[in-house]
Amino acid sequence: MKEGKNNHFHNSNDKFYSHNFSNFGKIPLKYRIKHFWCKIENSFFFIALVSFFWMIYKSGPKPSRIVYPCQKAAAANLSTFAILFPLLYGKKIKKFFGQNFQLSRLYLFILIIAVIFGVFLEINYYNPPIKSPVGSGIYGKNLSQSEQVELGTQSKYSTILAAYDLPSPHRVVTVHDSNSSTWEGEGNPNDYMNQAEIDKMVDIGIMELTGTTSPQDGWRKIIPYTNGQSVAIKLNFNNNQDYSKGLYLNDDSNKNMLNYAAVVNSVIRGLKSIGVPSDKIWLTDPSRPVHDQFRERISDKGVQYYINQNCGAYIEGRPNVSVTGYVSDNSAYASTSTTYAEKIRPAQVFVDATYIINIPQLKGHGMPSVGRVTASLKNNFGSVYYVANALGSSPVHKAEPFAKLLADINNNPVFRNKTRLVVGDGIMGNPDINYGPPTLWNSFGNKPPETLFFGADPVATDSVMVDYIRREVGSQATGLVQSYAADLGLGVSESWNDQENYTYIDYRPIDLDS
Repeated sequence: MKEGKNNHFHNSNDKFYSHNFSNFGKIPLKYRIKHFWCKIENSFFFIALVSFFWMIYKSGPKPSRIVYPCQKAAAANLSTFAILFPLLYGKKIKKFFGQNFQLSRLYLFILIIAVIFGVFLEINYYNPPIKSPVGSGIYGKNLSQSEQVELGTQSKYSTILAAYDLPSPHRVVTVHDSNSSTWEGEGNPNDYMNQAEIDKMVDIGIMELTGTTSPQDGWRKIIPYTNGQSVAIKLNFNNNQDYSKGLYLNDDSNKNMLNYAAVVNSVIRGLKSIGVPSDKIWLTDPSRPVHDQFRERISDKGVQYYINQNCGAYIEGRPNVSVTGYVSDNSAYASTSTTYAEKIRPAQVFVDATYIINIPQLKGHGMPSVGRVTASLKNNFGSVYYVANALGSSPVHKAEPFAKLLADINNNPVFRNKTRLVVGDGIMGNPDINYGPPTLWNSFGNKPPETLFFGADPVATDSVMVDYIRREVGSQATGLVQSYAADLGLGVSESWNDQENYTYIDYRPIDLDS
């Protein structure tokens, strides 16, 4: 009798019964259905288990990856499993916990946990980031200034000092937001900027770059400000060359690209949030004037402007505008080019500043001498005085020597040691030339780029900006300047692969549209 009971119990188990019954001829339909249902149960459980571990493995270190297609598929599998869970396993769970167990409460608890976990994966972009190929510092070692200088070109991972204060020295973050402007190709782009959206883009970019959970903490990591220190912001007003017109420029009629006030306002906002006073924020392009319309669009009226020394006659009545000259040849801050035996002389405003933020624009360049692009490394050409005729036909504008000169300028100790951040202004962009108005880009669906770039490593940041330009216009955009700058230990020069990924650059694209 005991044996009969055991056989009955054994045969009542669906998994084994269908197997044993197969030895006795034709299997009744109801047992075929039970056997098939058993396979469904096992398959769903296996798929859900694999999907769960896949999401943990891929999204755990960076939850923003939940938007990737493979992660969405895994999330869909888990959601389906959660919905079918009571149907597939309700009886077994109820039997396991006893007849008095309230299954509805258990399922509700599991559902709540699943929802919390899903929301966490969806919105938590700011968890401790994944490690870059070099970790924090060289091979995980933070470098002192003397060690960095001693390293020189011995490591392909060498970059400027500020980058080693980040979780990943070669991290470059891009933030795209199609709501940042409503410009459709006509009119003054300044009139189509969405300041609130650009503020949000800067906040997110700074947090992702620094691995922090608040914009203020991110800015403190970038600018370790103490009372009395100052921050110089290098702008690009290359298309405002005419000193004879003073500080007047009608950018409603002259739409050639200049830095846009909305992006600068967001950077100023970040600096003010960590206690940098207005009079210690210095906006400058020493080679150019900064026109009145731009200053009118800057929200903080207390920031200071330092403009070309030839504009002294025009600053009267503008108490927050000063001129800046350049250090002398024999200054300790002057350096010598490796290409020519002439001195590279930084503007005095950068010598006097404690920190530097470089805000280039996303622009191509008409000359192959700069690799047909202009980004942060080229932007500092307007930060120094150099005797050679840069605008003429002298050797300085031949490709190889000029690229080396730009690398030498950025290797000057003033810029190498004081630069803390590059913010690439790509809300608007022109992929072909540096002296024209912005254009609509095919690679952004016939819209402006509406993208900001964030990095401390200037070479890595420029590399990503070049790849965006190259994606739009093709191979005419090169990494010529970046390669020479990398040779001087200023950062990592790299082009993305066919999947728009890098090996050494810790590339973090964020698309707020998705």
